[in-house]
Amino acid sequence: MLYSRIARAMLGAGCALSFAAHATLGQNVSTVDSDQSRLRAVAHTATTQSAYSVHLMTLPSGTQVREYVAHDGMVFGVAWEGPTLPDLKSMLGSSFDTYVAATATRCGTPLAVSNSDLVVYSGGHLRAFAGHAYLPQAVPAGVDAGVIQ
Repeated sequence: MLYSRIARAMLGAGCALSFAAHATLGQNVSTVDSDQSRLRAVAHTATTQSAYSVHLMTLPSGTQVREYVAHDGMVFGVAWEGPTLPDLKSMLGSSFDTYVAATATRCGTPLAVSNSDLVVYSGGHLRAFAGHAYLPQAVPAGVDAGVIQ
Protein backbone atom coordinates (compact mmCIF):
# COMPACT_ATOMS: atom_id res chain seq x y z
CA MET A 1 0.00 0.00 0.00
CA LEU A 2 2.80 2.41 0.90
CA TYR A 3 4.64 1.64 -2.34
CA SER A 4 1.48 2.24 -4.34
CA ARG A 5 1.07 5.66 -2.74
CA ILE A 6 4.71 6.51 -3.40
CA ALA A 7 4.40 5.43 -7.04
CA ARG A 8 1.27 7.54 -7.53
CA ALA A 9 2.94 10.52 -5.86
CA MET A 10 5.99 10.18 -8.12
CA LEU A 11 3.77 9.94 -11.19
CA GLY A 12 1.77 13.00 -10.15
CA ALA A 13 4.86 15.03 -9.32
CA GLY A 14 6.49 14.08 -12.60
CA CYS A 15 3.44 15.19 -14.53
CA ALA A 16 3.12 18.43 -12.58
CA LEU A 17 6.78 19.40 -12.93
CA SER A 18 7.34 18.46 -16.54
CA PHE A 19 6.90 20.11 -19.89
CA ALA A 20 4.78 18.88 -22.77
CA ALA A 21 6.52 19.10 -26.13
CA HIS A 22 5.21 16.32 -28.24
CA ALA A 23 2.38 14.89 -30.21
CA THR A 24 0.01 12.59 -28.39
CA LEU A 25 0.27 8.82 -28.62
CA GLY A 26 -2.33 7.55 -31.06
CA GLN A 27 -2.88 11.00 -32.59
CA ASN A 28 -1.57 12.74 -35.69
CA VAL A 29 1.96 14.15 -35.68
CA SER A 30 0.71 17.55 -36.95
CA THR A 31 0.71 19.04 -33.43
CA VAL A 32 4.47 18.68 -32.98
CA ASP A 33 5.50 21.98 -34.57
CA SER A 34 3.16 24.12 -32.46
CA ASP A 35 4.19 22.29 -29.27
CA GLN A 36 7.88 22.80 -30.04
CA SER A 37 7.39 26.51 -30.61
CA ARG A 38 5.21 27.06 -27.56
CA LEU A 39 7.60 25.29 -25.19
CA ARG A 40 10.88 26.35 -26.77
CA ALA A 41 11.87 22.74 -27.44
CA VAL A 42 14.74 22.20 -29.81
CA ALA A 43 13.70 19.96 -32.68
CA HIS A 44 16.20 17.83 -34.49
CA THR A 45 15.68 16.50 -37.96
CA ALA A 46 13.62 13.38 -38.25
CA THR A 47 15.22 10.14 -39.35
CA THR A 48 13.24 7.96 -41.71
CA GLN A 49 13.16 4.19 -41.60
CA SER A 50 11.35 1.96 -44.08
CA ALA A 51 7.97 1.98 -42.27
CA TYR A 52 8.24 4.92 -39.86
CA SER A 53 10.15 8.05 -38.90
CA VAL A 54 11.63 9.15 -35.59
CA HIS A 55 11.32 12.79 -34.51
CA LEU A 56 13.76 13.85 -31.80
CA MET A 57 13.42 16.99 -29.71
CA THR A 58 15.06 18.30 -26.58
CA LEU A 59 13.04 20.03 -23.88
CA PRO A 60 14.46 23.09 -22.07
CA SER A 61 15.16 20.78 -19.08
CA GLY A 62 17.47 18.67 -21.25
CA THR A 63 15.08 15.74 -21.51
CA GLN A 64 15.03 14.20 -24.97
CA VAL A 65 11.73 12.98 -26.43
CA ARG A 66 11.57 10.66 -29.43
CA GLU A 67 8.33 10.22 -31.34
CA TYR A 68 7.82 7.22 -33.58
CA VAL A 69 5.50 8.10 -36.45
CA ALA A 70 4.03 5.73 -39.03
CA HIS A 71 3.92 6.87 -42.66
CA ASP A 72 0.22 7.70 -42.24
CA GLY A 73 1.19 10.34 -39.64
CA MET A 74 0.02 8.47 -36.54
CA VAL A 75 2.25 8.56 -33.46
CA PHE A 76 2.52 4.90 -32.47
CA GLY A 77 5.30 5.26 -29.89
CA VAL A 78 7.16 7.73 -27.73
CA ALA A 79 10.30 7.47 -25.64
CA TRP A 80 12.04 9.83 -23.24
CA GLU A 81 15.33 10.17 -21.40
CA GLY A 82 16.66 12.94 -19.23
CA PRO A 83 16.65 14.84 -15.95
CA THR A 84 12.86 15.36 -15.82
CA LEU A 85 9.84 13.35 -16.84
CA PRO A 86 7.89 14.69 -19.80
CA ASP A 87 4.18 15.34 -19.25
CA LEU A 88 2.93 11.75 -19.39
CA LYS A 89 -0.70 12.83 -19.32
CA SER A 90 -0.20 14.79 -22.54
CA MET A 91 2.04 12.17 -24.12
CA LEU A 92 -0.31 9.25 -23.45
CA GLY A 93 -3.51 11.15 -24.23
CA SER A 94 -6.57 8.93 -23.94
CA SER A 95 -4.34 6.04 -22.76
CA PHE A 96 -3.27 7.93 -19.63
CA ASP A 97 -6.26 6.74 -17.55
CA THR A 98 -5.45 3.13 -18.46
CA TYR A 99 -1.85 3.72 -17.37
CA VAL A 100 -2.85 5.29 -14.04
CA ALA A 101 -5.36 2.52 -13.28
CA ALA A 102 -2.80 -0.19 -14.01
CA THR A 103 -0.06 1.43 -11.94
CA ALA A 104 -2.34 2.20 -8.98
CA THR A 105 -2.25 -1.44 -7.90
CA ARG A 106 1.45 -1.89 -8.57
CA CYS A 107 3.94 -1.81 -5.73
CA GLY A 108 7.30 -0.16 -6.30
CA THR A 109 9.03 1.17 -9.34
CA PRO A 110 9.68 1.10 -12.23
CA LEU A 111 6.15 1.77 -13.35
CA ALA A 112 5.07 -0.58 -16.12
CA VAL A 113 1.93 -1.48 -18.04
CA SER A 114 1.75 -4.15 -20.69
CA ASN A 115 -1.50 -5.25 -22.31
CA SER A 116 -2.92 -5.56 -25.81
CA ASP A 117 -3.84 -1.85 -25.97
CA LEU A 118 -0.89 -0.13 -24.29
CA VAL A 119 2.70 -0.78 -23.26
CA VAL A 120 4.44 1.73 -20.98
CA TYR A 121 7.67 1.56 -19.02
CA SER A 122 8.85 4.48 -16.92
CA GLY A 123 11.72 4.32 -14.49
CA GLY A 124 14.62 6.21 -13.03
CA HIS A 125 15.15 8.72 -10.30
CA LEU A 126 15.57 12.46 -9.92
CA ARG A 127 17.76 13.82 -12.75
CA ALA A 128 17.80 10.45 -14.59
CA PHE A 129 14.45 9.34 -16.01
CA ALA A 130 13.82 7.09 -18.99
CA GLY A 131 10.87 5.32 -20.47
CA HIS A 132 8.80 4.48 -23.49
CA ALA A 133 5.19 3.92 -24.47
CA TYR A 134 3.53 2.47 -27.53
CA LEU A 135 0.26 1.21 -28.89
CA PRO A 136 0.84 -2.43 -29.94
CA GLN A 137 -2.00 -2.40 -32.49
CA ALA A 138 -0.59 0.75 -34.14
CA VAL A 139 3.00 -0.44 -34.64
CA PRO A 140 3.50 -0.68 -38.43
CA ALA A 141 3.68 -4.15 -39.95
CA GLY A 142 7.21 -5.51 -39.98
CA VAL A 143 8.45 -3.15 -37.25
CA ASP A 144 9.75 -4.66 -34.02
CA ALA A 145 8.35 -2.74 -31.02
CA GLY A 146 11.85 -3.03 -29.50
CA VAL A 147 12.95 -0.07 -31.62
CA ILE A 148 10.90 2.23 -29.36
CA GLN A 149 13.51 3.21 -26.80
